[in-house]
Amino acid sequence: MFKVIVSSTRATISTRYFVRLSSSQAYIDGIALLKQDLKKAMLAKDDLKKTTIRGVLSTIKNKEIDSKDKKLDEFELYDVYSKLISQRKDSINDFIKNKREDLVEKEASEIKILESYLTALPVATKDEVDAEVLKLLTNLRETEPSLQLKQVFGKFDWKNLPAELRASPSAIRSSIGSQFKKVFQ
Repeated sequence: MFKVIVSSTRATISTRYFVRLSSSQAYIDGIALLKQDLKKAMLAKDDLKKTTIRGVLSTIKNKEIDSKDKKLDEFELYDVYSKLISQRKDSINDFIKNKREDLVEKEASEIKILESYLTALPVATKDEVDAEVLKLLTNLRETEPSLQLKQVFGKFDWKNLPAELRASPSAIRSSIGSQFKKVFQ
C-alpha cells in the first residue's frame, strides 16, 4: 500500500516538473520571482507578503496539476493574478458592507502585492488589449456590419491572436465583450 502512495506522489511531482519544464521562459521566471520574494518575505518576517505569495504559489500549483501536460505561459499567470485580484475586490466590497475596515485594509494591501506581480509580466495591459480589440472589431464591422456577439468570437484565430496581442485568451474575450457594444451598436 505504501508503495502505491509513493509512486502516485512521484507521478504527480514528475508531472508538475514536466509542466514547468515545457512552459515558457516568462512563466518559469515568474515562478522564480515569486519564490525569491517568498524567501525575502520570510527573512524580513513580512507576514502579509509571505501569506499572499504562498497563496499565489498554491493556486499556480493547483493550476499546473489541473492542466496535466498543457504548456503553461505568462498568460496563465496573468489569469491567475487577475482572478486573485478580482476575488480580493469582491471581498473588499463584502467587508465594507459589514463594516470590517481592518479586513478591507488587509485585502487592499494584498491587491497591491498582486498588482506588482501582474505588471511585471511581459503581457499587454488592459488598455492596450482594449485598443487592439477595438481596431479588430472596427475592421470586422466594415466587412460584416450585422454580426452578433457570439458570431464575432468565431471570426478570430484563437491560436495566434493571444500571441499577437500579448494577452491571455480570457482577457481578449472580456475585452471583446466590453468593446462590442461600442462598435456594433
